[in-house]
Amino acid sequence: MILMKFFGILDILAGIIIILLKFGFMENIGILLAVYLGLKGFFFINNLASIIDLITAVFLLLAALNIYFSFTWIFSLWLFQKGIFSLMS
Repeated sequence: MILMKFFGILDILAGIIIILLKFGFMENIGILLAVYLGLKGFFFINNLASIIDLITAVFLLLAALNIYFSFTWIFSLWLFQKGIFSLMS
């Protein structure tokens, strides 16, 4: 239960970092959170949410490397809602 809340907080933080990366802030933390999302998605690969986490990790890593797509905001919204639902559970 505590681990789910911790993952929720990190997901919300990753969503905030995606927004900040658009403006050139927090590149190092963005890379770190991309690795976190990739590992979490890999270890819990048995459901669709984890597969989307893997895709989100790739786009977060690209955003940290200043390759930012217009639809990257969708991944930020995904992380926000996933983090909020994790905190509510």
